[in-house]
Amino acid sequence: MSRFPAPVIRLLFSSFVFVMGRAVALPFMALYLHEHLGINQQTIGWVLGGSIFFSTLFSLYAGYLADRLSKNLLMKLAGVVVAVCTVSLTIAPNAWTALLALMCIESALTLRGISLKATLADLLPPEQRPKAFSLNYTLINVAFALGPVLGAWLFAIKVSGPLWLAAGFSLLASQVLGRPAAIVKAATSEIKSSPAGFMATMRVLRSDSRLILFTLGSVLTSFVFGRFVSGYLSQYLIVSQGTQATAQLLPFILITNAVTVVVLQYPVGKLMQQKYLFRWVSLGAMLYAAGLLGFMHASSAVSWVVATLVFTVGEVIVIPCEYMFIDMIAPADKRGSYYGAQSLAMFGAALNPVICGYLLVHFHSDVMFWVLISAALLGVLLYFAGTRSKPAEEHVSEASETEPVPAVCKPQTCLSVLAASKQFAGNRVKNLYPFY
Repeated sequence: MSRFPAPVIRLLFSSFVFVMGRAVALPFMALYLHEHLGINQQTIGWVLGGSIFFSTLFSLYAGYLADRLSKNLLMKLAGVVVAVCTVSLTIAPNAWTALLALMCIESALTLRGISLKATLADLLPPEQRPKAFSLNYTLINVAFALGPVLGAWLFAIKVSGPLWLAAGFSLLASQVLGRPAAIVKAATSEIKSSPAGFMATMRVLRSDSRLILFTLGSVLTSFVFGRFVSGYLSQYLIVSQGTQATAQLLPFILITNAVTVVVLQYPVGKLMQQKYLFRWVSLGAMLYAAGLLGFMHASSAVSWVVATLVFTVGEVIVIPCEYMFIDMIAPADKRGSYYGAQSLAMFGAALNPVICGYLLVHFHSDVMFWVLISAALLGVLLYFAGTRSKPAEEHVSEASETEPVPAVCKPQTCLSVLAASKQFAGNRVKNLYPFY
C-alpha cells in the first residue's frame, strides 16, 4: 500500500470505513425488515430487489456524473445520503417507505462505487490499477469479516442498532476523504477533452458490442453472486431454519467468505493475465455451480462453511475478471460511463431476491439453486462471445462501408453469441489451461 500515492491511500482507507458501515447492517437487512415491519419473504424480496433495480438504472447517469463533476464531491455526497436514509429506516412505518429509503441508499452506493473506480483509474497507470482494485477488494472483505460480528452483537441488543452504527461509518468515510486537491488535479490531468452529452455518451456505449456482451455476462454472474448472503441465502435459511438460526449461521458464512477472499485474492490475482480472462471466468463459474450444489445439500454449520469456501473461490476469480474486462476496453475520457454501464450488471442482483423469493414460495428450494447454476453457465457463454466480438472502432469502420442497420437489431452482438454457441456445441473450445 505504501507504493501508492497519498491520495490513493486516502481513497482506499475511506472505502474501507464506508464498507464497514455496509458490513454492519447489510447482512441483517432481511431480518430487520422481517422483525421491524413483519413482512413476508416475497415482500422482502420485492423491497430489496426493487431498490437494487432502481439503483442499477441510475448507474448509467451516475457514471455520466462521474465524468462531468468532481468525483470527490460525489463520494462525500453519497456518504451523507447513505447516513440520512439509513437512519430513516429505523422509523419507516411500512414496506413502501423502506423501499424509498433503500432506493436512495443503493443509488448513493452505486454513485460512490463508480466514482471510486474512475478516480483510481485516473490516478494510477494501467499496470498499477489491478493492484489497487485488488487491494480495495481485499479491504472490502476485511470489513465484511469484522462488520457482521459487530452487527450480530448489536442486532441481539436492539434490531435497529446496526443501522445507527452504519450511518456513523458513512459519515466518517466522508470526513476521511477530506479535501484532497491533489485528487482533483491528478484525476483531471489525463482527460484532454470534456465528455460528450449524456445521450451522445449512451450512443457510444450502445455501439460497443463487447461492452454489451461483457455486461450481460456480468448480469448473470451478479444474479448468482450479488448479495448472495443478504439475499437468497438469508431468504432460504429463514424459510428452512427460522430467524434465530439464520442470525446465528450468517456470521459464519460471511466470515468464511471474507477470510477466504483476503487469503486467496493476492496469490490468485498474481496468476491472472488479461489474455486468459475467459479461462479464469470459466473456472470461476464452475466453482459457483459447485458451491451452489453444496448449499443445496448443506445440513450442518460445517457443510455450510465448506460450500461457502468453494463458492468464494469462484468469487475471488470472477469479480476481478469483470473489472479487467471493462478496464481493457474503456476509453480514458469515458471511464465513469463505462463503469456505469458495467454496473447494469446489478440488474442480476436486483432480480435475484425477487425471483428467488418467488421460487422459494411456490416451488421446492432445489429449483432455486438449479436456476442459479444455469445462470452461471450461461454467463460463461456470453463472456466467450464478448472475447470473440470486434472492438467498437472496427464496427464503426465496417458500418461506413455498408448500408445502415437499425440500432435495435445489434447484429454484431447477436452474431457473436451465435458464433460462440457454435464453437461450444462443436467442442472447439480448446487449451483452457494453463491460466498463467
